[in-house]
Amino acid sequence: MCRPEKPPNWRPVLLRGDGAADLRPRGDRLYRAAALSLATDDELTGCPGGLTWFDLRVDEERARDRVRPLPPGWRIVSFPLAGADAAFDRRQAAASVAEIAAGRASWGSLYRAALTRAPASFAGALRALAAIPGPVVIACQGGRDRTGMLVALLLALAGASREQIVADYLRTNQDRSETQRRQPPDGTLAAPDLTCLASDIEDVLDLLDEFGGAHAYLGRVLPADEVTAIARALRPRLLP
Repeated sequence: MCRPEKPPNWRPVLLRGDGAADLRPRGDRLYRAAALSLATDDELTGCPGGLTWFDLRVDEERARDRVRPLPPGWRIVSFPLAGADAAFDRRQAAASVAEIAAGRASWGSLYRAALTRAPASFAGALRALAAIPGPVVIACQGGRDRTGMLVALLLALAGASREQIVADYLRTNQDRSETQRRQPPDGTLAAPDLTCLASDIEDVLDLLDEFGGAHAYLGRVLPADEVTAIARALRPRLLP
């Protein structure tokens, strides 16, 4: 894990525990974070060697990043989550966020829309993660929404309890102010209250329950045996 400094919203993805305790050495652990471009060089220096940055953002977001060399042995895998027609497309983001800021919608309703519209995108992301060797960090712009949905689905597939998944999501609040301070100017990102609420990620878990669980949700677009194989590949990487 990154020490002593860590990138914004950085933490290991764990099946249990609060993420603060020492972890057993593991060369293929999974982490979550905000955008790579928000981190300082010192923060990146303390991260695991050979890290893959699994970037869920679209090209428009990545184009705004400051140019910087990657640490030796690192690579970026771009996997824009949810695709061009889903709830997190940047062309739709302003309207969606305005609805949330006005109190006519919630982040949870936005999450439900994304998961409902784009199961193939979420399934493809987990399939891709399972195939990447070595340590991997899952990240979007703030490490909150797209990362939060995918990590919740990942944890649910691996057998985490509802309480564990909610607790992981709420830990984003610990870095919320600093993560927002480092964001590039963007009224869309700054307009609503970005405090993570348990009810928002519970909307995701309720949706998965409606489908019969994470395995059944992914089974809408993947063969059941492939879903099982993905779960078996990823679960050990989430153990403390």
